Amino acid sequence: MVNELDEQSAGPLRIGRWRSHETSDGPATCDGAIARESTLIESTLRQKRWMPSRRIFLNRSDPGTRFLPVAAQTVSCGAAAQPESAPLEHVTFRDDMKTERLVAGRVLTEATDGGLLVQGPDGRLWTVEKEQLVTRETTDEKFTPLSAEALGRQLATELGSDCEIVVTKHYVICSHAGKPYAQWCGALFERLYSAFHDYWKQRGVKQRGIKLREPEFPLIALVFANEKQFAEFASRDAGPDVASAKGYYSIGTNRIALYDLTASGQEPARNVAEISRRLAAAPFNIATVVHEATHQIAFNSGMHTRYADNPLWLSEGMAMYFETPDLTSRSGWKTVGAVNDLRLKQFQTYLARRPADALVTLLQSDARFTDSNQAGEAYAEAWALSYFLIKTRKEAYIEYLNRIAEKPTLIWNQPQERLADFRAAFGEDLQQLDAEFVKFMRRLK
Repeated sequence: MVNELDEQSAGPLRIGRWRSHETSDGPATCDGAIARESTLIESTLRQKRWMPSRRIFLNRSDPGTRFLPVAAQTVSCGAAAQPESAPLEHVTFRDDMKTERLVAGRVLTEATDGGLLVQGPDGRLWTVEKEQLVTRETTDEKFTPLSAEALGRQLATELGSDCEIVVTKHYVICSHAGKPYAQWCGALFERLYSAFHDYWKQRGVKQRGIKLREPEFPLIALVFANEKQFAEFASRDAGPDVASAKGYYSIGTNRIALYDLTASGQEPARNVAEISRRLAAAPFNIATVVHEATHQIAFNSGMHTRYADNPLWLSEGMAMYFETPDLTSRSGWKTVGAVNDLRLKQFQTYLARRPADALVTLLQSDARFTDSNQAGEAYAEAWALSYFLIKTRKEAYIEYLNRIAEKPTLIWNQPQERLADFRAAFGEDLQQLDAEFVKFMRRLK
């Protein structure tokens, strides 16, 4: 069920979502939905008539969602455009409980009415409306992201000193599931990180304008001991509808959260070999974790832009393209771009009742992803379309990626603008493209 929008909440933005749904082909599955609420926000903004043509879609989940009414032509985004030059600011505001909070960070956006979007040194984002703002002080210091060591100490303070902190090249992992499982996760994430960057570099994204970069902030992964512990945290952090998932990624906090998938009714695995053996029996569980980790990498590498208008078919399709797990290699990731059997079966089943305008509705809006009656088919089609375009129109796909990556933050495109972006990369004749797409997918095995 969709949570009601509560405009009275302020705090860290949380957008990453999971969605559980029954499929016609088997048991319930969990799909990562980066911005399920974006359609709700678009509708709400229309009702409030804040921005009739260009809309903010910042939001966080329970206990509510906050909007900053920003006029696009007067938004100040200098700090976001040149983060290395941003000063450190101290922003004090009152939350909904009238408690004062102090955030030391950089201001990414200032709304015309004085509302602020503030980013902390851990990468977390906070929204502050004008009436909540108490003080704003610009210091002589430069904004600097936390080091991995400092971030580890912050996470231990936040989540309990009993958590194990494991630091890898790109990740800080805070684990209540023991050190071996945290180390296994770290190795998995690093292999995925390398595979993601290598895959796109080998396909010439740099030559076509996409500059993949190292993350500005260490990538955070929270690993809980079991499903119950995870569900309790997820309900507080992202809402009760996320509690039944295997994990999720939050664009707002820039964290992934998951739990020990080997712990169900068993003693904790003692070593990496035992962990791998147990997880090999349930590869889809790992696929869902890989899916969310792919989102985190894409939004921290320059492939996607946080708080820009990233069509869900693109961001979800890419995550599903990488989600086929590779548990056999210790270094590479040989299954990138392999046929996703589950998604393929779902899409081929859907073809019998697929409406003629399915491609257009997928491209122009995220509505199908937020409709429980259509979500499963939307995810399957997003994977299928991504697979088809990458395999048959690689150059055009990369051109489209670049076009979306350059979208300004905090601007929501209209349906016709989304279609225009797609046509600019793939051509005007969507009917012909759709016919070729369907033919290709019917033959795929």
